[in-house]
Amino acid sequence: MARIVITGATGTIGSAVCRALLSRGDQPVALSRDPATAAAGLKDAEWHSWKDPLTTEPPAEALSGADGIIHLLGEPVAQRWTAASKKRIRDSRVLSTRNLVAVLRTIVDERRPRVIVSQSATGYYGPRQSEQIDEHAPAGDDFLAGVVRAWEQEALVAARSSRVVLTRTGVVLSPSGGALAKMLPFFRAGIGGPVAGGRQFVPWIHIDDLVAALLFCLDNSEAEGPMNLTAPRPVDNTELSKALGHALHRPAVLPVPAFALRLLYGDMSEIVTTGQRAVPQRLEQLGFTFRYPELEPALRDVLG
Repeated sequence: MARIVITGATGTIGSAVCRALLSRGDQPVALSRDPATAAAGLKDAEWHSWKDPLTTEPPAEALSGADGIIHLLGEPVAQRWTAASKKRIRDSRVLSTRNLVAVLRTIVDERRPRVIVSQSATGYYGPRQSEQIDEHAPAGDDFLAGVVRAWEQEALVAARSSRVVLTRTGVVLSPSGGALAKMLPFFRAGIGGPVAGGRQFVPWIHIDDLVAALLFCLDNSEAEGPMNLTAPRPVDNTELSKALGHALHRPAVLPVPAFALRLLYGDMSEIVTTGQRAVPQRLEQLGFTFRYPELEPALRDVLG
């Protein structure tokens, strides 16, 4: 039985990872600001308090002797961007990772986790057109790309003593949160459709494949550095809208202009009006098999 530390364990992805670890006989060691409340939702995990990830290090006793870490902390990006919210988005990722890595230096070698799977994002690549991009593509220069670069740099400090995997995740299809949950009310009402022309690519992944890929990166000694955690066939926004309409048996033809999104969300609308045609080259090279490689079956499963 492996002991795996999870940060962000109460989120959509983190709770799914904890359940997957338990189902295969491992012991999740979850860090939370409020472990007593969090433990009520997942009783079989081992819970430890990390009161303020931005200003304090996690408890060394939680990490000492662990076999690995899956680091998922981060303020939601899908909110209206102000100077204050941008700072929270950046600090929640950069500072928490810095503090997590710092405490590892206090743990003796034989008790230090040997692998860290640090969540990242395809936002690293910045807005792209239709070019297909793998893990060798350079970073972008917009706000999110800057956040992701700094985030990854903090995680890579741990590479001196541990294997570090940077999991650049795309849009996660889940019934319990994320981008899909924000889209569903419009499409269920029959007023969904392509956004900002619909040509921007969406690097999507089913929640089950994401969890499986995170554990694959944890277990596979050849997984190291950046790994795109996206389905093998990204789609553009028009195709996503059409597939979502089919899955819901609703029309999906009403276009949403870019200016309307900007009025509603401000600068945050960039994450919807732009995209990346990211592909999981490294995952496929290492032999990972996707359960949901195609969009429509993935949506049908998520929508139940």
